[in-house]
Amino acid sequence: MIKHAITLFLVVFTFFATSNAIAQSTGTIKVIKNPYAGIDWERVNQYMANFHAHTVNSDGRVEPDHLINMYADAGYSILAISDHDLYYITRPGESDPGPTTETTWPWTRWIDEQPSQIWDYSGMETSAFYPDLGDGGMLAIRANELTQHPHIISLFNDCGFAESNQTDNSRLDCIESKNGLGYYAHPPLYMPPEKWSNVLGNSFEKAAAHFADHIIRYPGNLGIELPSFVQDEAVKLFDKILMAHYRDHDIFAHGGDDTHETYVKQNADYTIVLAEELTEEAVRHALQNGQTIVGSRTQYPPIINRIEVDSASSRIIVDILDPRLELIRPTEGSIAGNPPEFEWGSKIQITWFKNGQEYATGNSIDYSGFTEETVLRFEFVSGDETFYSQAFYIAPEEGI
Repeated sequence: MIKHAITLFLVVFTFFATSNAIAQSTGTIKVIKNPYAGIDWERVNQYMANFHAHTVNSDGRVEPDHLINMYADAGYSILAISDHDLYYITRPGESDPGPTTETTWPWTRWIDEQPSQIWDYSGMETSAFYPDLGDGGMLAIRANELTQHPHIISLFNDCGFAESNQTDNSRLDCIESKNGLGYYAHPPLYMPPEKWSNVLGNSFEKAAAHFADHIIRYPGNLGIELPSFVQDEAVKLFDKILMAHYRDHDIFAHGGDDTHETYVKQNADYTIVLAEELTEEAVRHALQNGQTIVGSRTQYPPIINRIEVDSASSRIIVDILDPRLELIRPTEGSIAGNPPEFEWGSKIQITWFKNGQEYATGNSIDYSGFTEETVLRFEFVSGDETFYSQAFYIAPEEGI
């Protein structure tokens, strides 16, 4: 307990000392922490994923089979049913069974489709691939929302608690012990001004330090959710944690719509997972390395062609297309044999954020002139929705 208190004090001190001022230097820029490194852009696929969804097994409004099919029909390729632990499962005509720690798993309890492959860890099922769900199949991920405040999304494991006195440490210890992954759900709800719960106190700084402390100490805790209904606060928190700790720790943003509804919302939050195949190994790799983009559903989802670092020219290059047709040569009158020409998509404008502040626009950015340690990320709009990249870390040579 004393050890955790000392660690949290140091994290709070780090926030006050470093998160608002990145170290200055005059060295040559040499190192980039690039979450998109290693992606084969000729082979990678762009999968829609939701890691945060509820059924009547906790406080959702639909049975699991309805939820599974509504996401498959909406074009999702990856789904985690993250029903709450600590909840009473009640259905009309059923007696109150008490709190359950069970995950909503396996899906074959509710649907007729059968998985072609099941993954496990030490005999515990962690995920399964259903080839007959959706157009290209669906990867089902075993999950729970660990519901003691602040909530944690738990993936690829069966952790759950019926007791209401579980700390972040005990819950994250469970995830780590079972080779799982996780992240904090809707963290702004535990911070001013939202304040679902006073468990993290009344200070934004202290609450942010609490999240950071439990991210940097647990490798399986991948970061935080960016829910669109508290987007500004979530992005502010994300930038603050990044600037304080991204140099030494992986910290990523995640998207999930936290559905409790009977349908998939038109602008539901989701995660774009960049992976070559729908296997647990490939999806885990993408999540653990930040090979994802966070955004919301739109009629015009972006086409991500490449996100690359060109070290020779000291540039980061982004090629993301709007999927709508673009006229590239208009018809001149009605001359036969001279029809209009179209191409699929036009390049989407990128906005760059440097150390939490809007910095530049354009489909590439030259970082050779940076003279300080820099956390750099980008945003873009596709349709009417904003999408968020993971961050790059750029450091002068002597900062390596």
